[in-house]
Amino acid sequence: MSQQKRREISFSSLDEVISDIEALAGSDHETTGTHSFGKIVQHLATTNEMLVGNIIPPKLPWYMRLAMPFLKNGILNNPVEPGFNLPNKAMQEFFWSQSDVDLKEAIENFRTSVKTYKDKGPLPVHPVFGKATEAQIDKMLLSHAAMHLSFVHPK
Repeated sequence: MSQQKRREISFSSLDEVISDIEALAGSDHETTGTHSFGKIVQHLATTNEMLVGNIIPPKLPWYMRLAMPFLKNGILNNPVEPGFNLPNKAMQEFFWSQSDVDLKEAIENFRTSVKTYKDKGPLPVHPVFGKATEAQIDKMLLSHAAMHLSFVHPK
């Protein structure tokens, strides 16, 4: 599979993300990145759960804790680009399942995480990027989802 093939997508709400995921899941689809569709959706659910404080990520290395708040503006003003490598095995295992993920289960987890996010709202301090407004966190979430889901295509 070519990692170059990506859909051009953007989202203006988490409901749009759910609709896109459900549309893709309801048809023949393929992924062109390194993760399965189920892993991608579960990764997005994990991110949402982290943002409301339901799960706590491993601590970032000191150099990343210093750099990430400065990178936040670039992420807010540009699309999230693929290729970011997590700094260690603990972070990799926290954000990405090491085994296959059932797509239906991942979708349900994502739906639940979106409801929780809408009900509780994000933490006032983003666990990776530091202090951020709810609008900034929403924008980062939607851009993050678009980047990952751009690797999932209808056949």
